[in-house]
This record gives sequence, structure tokens and C-alpha cells, in this order.
Amino acid sequence: MLELDKFISVVLVEPKYQGNIGAVARSMANSGISDLRIVKTPVETEAMYRSMHGRYILENAKTFNTLKEAVKDFEIIAGTSDISKSGEKFRRVPTGPEDFWTNNGLKGKKVALVFGREDNGLNYEELGLCNFFIKIIGNPEYPVYNLSHAVAIILYEMIKYNYSGNATITHDIIDRDKIDTLSGRIEELLGKIDYNEPEIETLMNMLNRIIARANITDSEFFKIMGILRQTINRIK
Repeated sequence: MLELDKFISVVLVEPKYQGNIGAVARSMANSGISDLRIVKTPVETEAMYRSMHGRYILENAKTFNTLKEAVKDFEIIAGTSDISKSGEKFRRVPTGPEDFWTNNGLKGKKVALVFGREDNGLNYEELGLCNFFIKIIGNPEYPVYNLSHAVAIILYEMIKYNYSGNATITHDIIDRDKIDTLSGRIEELLGKIDYNEPEIETLMNMLNRIIARANITDSEFFKIMGILRQTINRIK
């Protein structure tokens, strides 16, 4: 069983309603996590009032100017905004909350649960930062949940899995620094082979999601890096 507060954070991107911010803090207190990160929106009196026993979470909440700043230290960045954005070459693959925690979220990696704006979710650039996507099933005619309700559902599934005794730390999985190093080396290789430059960003977004899902170990990381290094050297 993991000590959840060491690994799980909630990130709210420009929430519009103070009542939702307060309700999110209350759900976090119920769930045993305390790291709340908010992009741009300040915490006001109504949020404090709605937070009940989660007031301490709001008092210690961190505010950032961009989502990129808020999630820079996380291995897993799970977006919970609309994943059916059209016009993308590489489709995002969603997972349900239960499957997310069972297969990826409680393995000892730092997880940022990212929730978009109540009215229009996350923008394209913000979606590109996410390497996982969580979809909560709902009525097809009205599948969109209130922000605070979505947070509560996902955190409930986290608690249920964690306290079942199944959550364990996998010590040899690579950390965020190595993920970024691997991603950077792949991008370098794409440049060396004159890959179509306008498509590199889209392709890297897809590859970053694959790397995050793969749970690459240290030994695997060094083998892959060796292959990439020799390939780049041979091209040179």
C-alpha cells in the first residue's frame, strides 16, 4: 500500500467556480492527499467555506501561471478533459479510472491528475503535456461531469485500489529525468534523418505517451539509449 500523499497531486487549470475549488479540497482531504496545484485562479473566501475539513489544503495550495510549470516534476500526467478532440493524426487512447489506477497510477511514480476548465476543458497545448487520459463513463446524452464530482470519482477509485493492498512501488522504473532524456534522444534522431519537421511535435506527443505507459526499467532504458546513440553516431 502506498502513502498516497507522497505520490498523487491534483492540478486544476483555471477553474471558474470557487465552489468547485472548495469541493475538490474536501474530496482530497477525504482521500488522504494534500498537494493541490491551481493554474492562475486565486483561492477566495467561498472556496475556503466550501472546503470544510479540507481548508488546510487550500491554505497550502500552489499557484502557477501555466500547466507546464505545474507538472514539470511528474512522471505521469493524466488529463481528464475531453479526449475526443478532432483533427489529430494520433488519437488519444483513454482509460477508465479503475483501469488507470490498477495498471499505471499506483506504481510509485509521481502522478498529476489534471482537470480542465469547466466550460472548455484543456487546450491543445495542454493536452499535449498529458501522457495519460482518463475517461469517466456517463450517459451518452449528457456524459460531462461537474469538476468536483469528476475529482471525487477518480480519487475514490484511487482509494479503493490502494487499500485493497494491491498497490506496490516498482523501484526500477525510470524517473521523469530519464523519460525526458530518452524523449530528447529520439527527437534528436528524428532531426538527423530529416523527418518532416512540422510533424515532429505531434509524433513526439504520441511517443511520450507510449514511453509513459511502457513502464521502462533502468536496464531497458540504458539498452535503448545505447541503440539510439549508435544509430545517431552511424548517421553522423
